[in-house]
Amino acid sequence: MIVQRCKIPMEQDIFEPSVQYQDFSGSVAADRGDRETIDHWLNARNLLQQGELVCGISLSIGENHGEEVVNPVKVSIYLAESNAIDSLCEQINTISGPLAVRRVETVMTLPEFLSLFKRLSLTLSPTKFGTLQGILEGVELRFDA
Repeated sequence: MIVQRCKIPMEQDIFEPSVQYQDFSGSVAADRGDRETIDHWLNARNLLQQGELVCGISLSIGENHGEEVVNPVKVSIYLAESNAIDSLCEQINTISGPLAVRRVETVMTLPEFLSLFKRLSLTLSPTKFGTLQGILEGVELRFDA
């Protein structure tokens, strides 16, 4: 009996937010949770393999028409074969072509996702046609208290 192995096509994408019209763009910053982290969440579900490092997280909420966000939400977690951020950064800076990662796609409730972070800050500002950056990104603001 001959078994033919089919090579699964690899997917490729750029790690950045993407929505249909991109009327707003911005940044997000987060502090790792003290008691619960994305690593704990993955380990509890046997989704994190030894020698892997969480190198990216993407939260996606589908089309919404002014209603309260319905749970669950789509979360993609990107894992790289690396033991430390420094070695991963070195790898990113020296490779030519895409970074090889493993993607775990799952769903979580929004509160479950937010519980993985001690603090989370998100900023958005309008985009100008043809640009990907919000117009206030990095701009010093002065306002009345």
